[in-house]
Amino acid sequence: MKLEDWRKEIDLIDDEIIKLINQRARIVQKIGTLKAKAGLPIVDKDREEKVLRKVCEENQGILKNDSIAGIYRKILHESKTIQEDVSKKISNKGVEIY
Repeated sequence: MKLEDWRKEIDLIDDEIIKLINQRARIVQKIGTLKAKAGLPIVDKDREEKVLRKVCEENQGILKNDSIAGIYRKILHESKTIQEDVSKKISNKGVEIY
């Protein structure tokens, strides 16, 4: 394959990664809604550690576990931000802001 062919492959993979990350984010948003309505905390350190352990255990590629964990730490950070936004919207619902 030529360089341009490989780049097209990467572009297709990137498209799929973006779709999956956004699919994950939509689920995170739903979880945030459930947590906010139930009065549960956004951060669950045990769950975060479990996710990080799992992705490192599942890693069979050439990326090092530290790299995979770093990527997932960013995903988890963004997930917390999504849930915080949902929580704020729910807590402000019905409250008039002047």
